[in-house]
Amino acid sequence: MIKKNNKNLFIIQNNKDLDTLILKYKNSKIFYLDTEFDRKTTYKAILSFVVLFDGKTIGIIDCLEKKLNYIKILKFINKKKNTLVIHSCRQDIEILLNVCKKIICKIFDTQIAANFIGYSNPPSYKKLVFDFCKISLDKNLQNTDWLIRPLNKKKTEYLINDVIYLSKIFTKIKNQSAFKKNISKFNKILRNELNRIYNNEYSIIYKNKLGKDLYLNKNLKKIINYRNQIAKNKNIPKNWVLSDKNIINLIKNKNNKIKSDKLSLFHINELTILIKKFRSIYLNK
Repeated sequence: MIKKNNKNLFIIQNNKDLDTLILKYKNSKIFYLDTEFDRKTTYKAILSFVVLFDGKTIGIIDCLEKKLNYIKILKFINKKKNTLVIHSCRQDIEILLNVCKKIICKIFDTQIAANFIGYSNPPSYKKLVFDFCKISLDKNLQNTDWLIRPLNKKKTEYLINDVIYLSKIFTKIKNQSAFKKNISKFNKILRNELNRIYNNEYSIIYKNKLGKDLYLNKNLKKIINYRNQIAKNKNIPKNWVLSDKNIINLIKNKNNKIKSDKLSLFHINELTILIKKFRSIYLNK
């Protein structure tokens, strides 16, 4: 186990060290979570790191270590008694669902919660860290390749920063009277967000571009699901098959034709039929 500067920081690369970390967390009930992954060329995200902080100990779990059973730590934190504090939880929850199938722990999303204490737009993590901790984070590594090893000092500090300030943000938000007054609304919005994640609902861009009623139309869902299934079978990003923007343009403009080198003629014909059917609904709305 690597322990740096006599602080409670542990970089986990084998199962023995993972068991030691879990032992350290055995009495903890609140965990601050972040994940790093890559999905540039695949349908499902390739999980690279899970980063956890319980207020005392930071664990950086290297999920690319082939013999490391990182699933064990994810199942450990997914308990009814536990709360996971996450900033903008969608992608982290999607990763947890790949492992746990069902989320039974409580989720607290600091980005959603911030909307109830005066933020008019969903704030970034960097914004909340500056506002609550008076620290300006360097986010230049946000789009770095997290599949590259070994983990250097700069990347280690980045991973630490993405969880360590969540503790203060979480405490300050939940103790504000404005949040307390709206906690039922917060819980409702969070439940709705989690339901969308559980049901793998498609991008909100369809609601914005086509309208709320059409966003819920079963024929639109057939188009999205068919595109997603093709991407899943090929294990490639959905946008490589057909982007959300492309689908909307095809619906709105009958002169546009499907162009994708990832689609067979059969898939193109099937998608064309589905899009034409929905286009008639869109034009007569």
